Amino acid sequence: MKSLPFQMSYTTLFEGLGLLSAATFLISLLLIPFLISRASSDYFLTHATIVEQRHKRHPALALLIKIIRNSLGCFLCLAGFMMLFLPGQGVLTILIGASLLDVPGRQKVLDALIHRPALQHALNWIRQKTGHPPFNFPSK
Repeated sequence: MKSLPFQMSYTTLFEGLGLLSAATFLISLLLIPFLISRASSDYFLTHATIVEQRHKRHPALALLIKIIRNSLGCFLCLAGFMMLFLPGQGVLTILIGASLLDVPGRQKVLDALIHRPALQHALNWIRQKTGHPPFNFPSK
């Protein structure tokens, strides 16, 4: 009978992971299309320069925004990675998380992701369904 509490802890862990999986799946179904439809059609062409200009104007505010964006970006990247194995839109979630990150090498990761034809098609399909013009992607 001593193994019963040990088994119960695994049961609780698996229930928690199941709830986390369901929650990330539902959140991704709602959040991902919303974020994709809110971005401008030239987001992947101009976003980096807009962020650099914003950082130059308000350095203290830029630090606070950087902390919030990096926290949310890390969360979305981790959630997207989990969604590669669990239900959800893993690659799209990683793309949005990576676009929020403000770290060295971010642009290389984004370029590698957005040059995938299947991902471009998925992004533009969501924009078409929400009544927005398709994204303009940078050339290779």
